[in-house]
Amino acid sequence: MLRRNLVKALGLAPLAAAQSQVAPAQQRQRRYDILIKNGEVMDPGRSFRQKADVGVADGKIAAIEPEIPAGQGVDVIDARGLYVTPGLVDLHTHCAHDMTSGSIEAEPIAARSGVTTWVDAGSFGPDQVKGFGRFIVAPAQVRKFGFVHLYANLRNPDVDVVRYVRNEKKETGAAVTENRDFVLGVKVYVGSNMNGRYSLDFLKIAREFADEFKFPIMAHISFAPPQTPEVMELMRAGDIVTHCYNAHTLGILDKTDTREEVFSSTGKLKPGVREARARGVWFDVGHGAGSFNFQAARAALDAGFPPDSISSDIYSASVNGPVYDMPTTMSKMLYLGMSFEDVLLRVTANPARIVNRVPGMGTLAVGAPADIALLAIEDGQFQLVDSQRNVVTAPKRIVSRLTICRGKRVTAPL
Repeated sequence: MLRRNLVKALGLAPLAAAQSQVAPAQQRQRRYDILIKNGEVMDPGRSFRQKADVGVADGKIAAIEPEIPAGQGVDVIDARGLYVTPGLVDLHTHCAHDMTSGSIEAEPIAARSGVTTWVDAGSFGPDQVKGFGRFIVAPAQVRKFGFVHLYANLRNPDVDVVRYVRNEKKETGAAVTENRDFVLGVKVYVGSNMNGRYSLDFLKIAREFADEFKFPIMAHISFAPPQTPEVMELMRAGDIVTHCYNAHTLGILDKTDTREEVFSSTGKLKPGVREARARGVWFDVGHGAGSFNFQAARAALDAGFPPDSISSDIYSASVNGPVYDMPTTMSKMLYLGMSFEDVLLRVTANPARIVNRVPGMGTLAVGAPADIALLAIEDGQFQLVDSQRNVVTAPKRIVSRLTICRGKRVTAPL
């Protein structure tokens, strides 16, 4: 009683009350799992570009504000001089590691490249879908999706392969429709070097399956036959033509003569290509070991035909050159005259529309997934190489400094 009276006499009671009110306010102050400060936030999908801090909590973008106190972050990252962008979405990779030859492990490359979403383009067949989901998708640090290969590579000369593929309709359709959370559609290889004389037959079967089961086709194009107009005629809105800037005979550009890399100076497109884009067909870069050519890309850009998406087609034969990673592929498009904003759009919001499985993917809006890349543009003299080993010297290159997926730093496995 004496103590209470003394406290009251000295006027300490109001102070104690004030302290009790401050504590809840401090508790309400937001704490962020990751706080990225001092960077330039670039989100081309919503035309947002501003110096700002980004707060990440519970795997999502929790705040984008001009200034967030560093004390509110558990893991504070200084992004001064860097671009804070949506995590990169690579629409054409081969990441079914340990399942098929040629595929690579995504995480070591993701950690250094800013790619938070990997789409495998046909490394696995209908009978391998469950394994892809269990062993590749489920344990991954990054997001993984895939296009199932239309058919297993059949080498038995006694089997009618066209009939075999068509008879697999039920299994192929089920592989997609029962696993739509990570399977996007069907990949078909169209080119005499891939499926010989059966390429057009397989594409026609893919068209039948896609129409019946309502999924998109990703069509690899390389060497004729078939001819480009025949392929374009079978493509529908939402389908993807990958390797659109190849220098091969089954490409989108006319050539001035029969040499592989001599294209029309006016960048003339083959019949059916513009019409395909007009009805919603998607054109994807898909660099790879053999499918990206500087002259072809420049001719297409001169013709007013930029890609809808920029992808790497990274696999064992391209990871150590000429592809290396997504930022290197982006740097090639930057060298060819595309703006950084236009390049970034084609590796974030645009391909995220094709994936269309995670709300907010490809953007940095508050509430969107915390898939983030920290990128820099370096000045210098950098050699870039296309698939035919043509070398150019670029004054700028894009590099990645940090990759965050689902609100966590992506790390290379030990």
